[in-house]
Amino acid sequence: MANLSPGCIVSLGSLEPCMNEKTEQDLRHALGNARAETEALKSMLGKAADSLEDIVEANCSTEEQEKAIATARRLRRVIERTSGSGKVSASSGSVSS
Repeated sequence: MANLSPGCIVSLGSLEPCMNEKTEQDLRHALGNARAETEALKSMLGKAADSLEDIVEANCSTEEQEKAIATARRLRRVIERTSGSGKVSASSGSVSS
């Protein structure tokens, strides 16, 4: 019979041991990596929005400027939805903490 840790629940018909400490540690590490990747992607989106706004200030038609600003606002809304900590400015589309 498999060695089970205290408090471990085994389904009927299964003698597999519960998640061991190594597996839990691996999962926590993977979760940390996923969170770090999410933060990096948010940062990249913010930089892309900033770049769009900078480009718009160059010699672009009014229509192209409006498209770029709208895209920058969409990028910032994505950041806001995934973090919940920032707020999008209604006038500029910028995120504040």
